[in-house]
Amino acid sequence: MLALLMPFLGIIGSVIPSIVRIFEKKQEYAHDAEMAKIQATAQFDIETVKAAAIERQAIYDHDKSLDGGKFINALRASIRPVVTYSFFFLFVAVKWSAAYIMIKQGASIPDMLKAVWDADTMALFSTIMGFWFGSRVMEKHIDLNFLPIKKVDVKPTGTTTGTKIVKPAPSSKPKKPAGTGRDK
Repeated sequence: MLALLMPFLGIIGSVIPSIVRIFEKKQEYAHDAEMAKIQATAQFDIETVKAAAIERQAIYDHDKSLDGGKFINALRASIRPVVTYSFFFLFVAVKWSAAYIMIKQGASIPDMLKAVWDADTMALFSTIMGFWFGSRVMEKHIDLNFLPIKKVDVKPTGTTTGTKIVKPAPSSKPKKPAGTGRDK
């Protein structure tokens, strides 16, 4: 009886490692596909940041190239500050008026402060501060010069002008860390 089972056990013994290798390869392919997806997403994000930096520089260069005379340049430069200060003073006037009316009607100071400095006001204030000062803080803390961007002037064709991104030479592919089971 044992003699009959030995050939079957031999066949099963030789098939099992092949089945295990198939599952290992399947896991390795799934891991490689996931890593490729992550790398593609990261590369897309880097290219988006590069494009935004080039676009911002092109906008600055365009604004520098416009010249309408001293008065027109001063008028163009004053639009944003005038609008900002106007809305800021209007906002302060509305809040002070609300606080004044509440105090005149006998509301306590904590109740008045809760009504005047509410969640909507805090959100608006945070948005404005982030808009005006957030990008400057980020620019000071994050050095975007590490991005491998080489600016190349493109000769105009028709009425379009601009710049293009020149990708650096590809570097060697990083090795997988040892001990991950995928470094065979």
